[in-house]
Amino acid sequence: MLKRYPTEFKQNIIDLYQHKIKSAPELAKEYGVGYSTILKWVSGSQKSPVNGLTADEAKAQSKRIKRLEEENLILKKRWGCWQKIDLSIDQIKKVMLETILFR
Repeated sequence: MLKRYPTEFKQNIIDLYQHKIKSAPELAKEYGVGYSTILKWVSGSQKSPVNGLTADEAKAQSKRIKRLEEENLILKKRWGCWQKIDLSIDQIKKVMLETILFR
């Protein structure tokens, strides 16, 4: 079963590990968290040398980009519908005058 830990709790363990106060096995035993879980938290909190983002930040940014691309696609489709209605102002005036005159 998936167990969720508060962000503050995770950050506390990450800080203890990164400042070399305690090792990952010691933290795992003391806090009842899996050794590999602690290592995953630590690696996820480290910034990538390529883009300067943590793994969590990169994942959030990726989700945001995907959502924006979907919104962009929707807007393009809507814009395409409006482009099909290609009437100039003169054509609109002409149609309006004809409807008024031939009533």
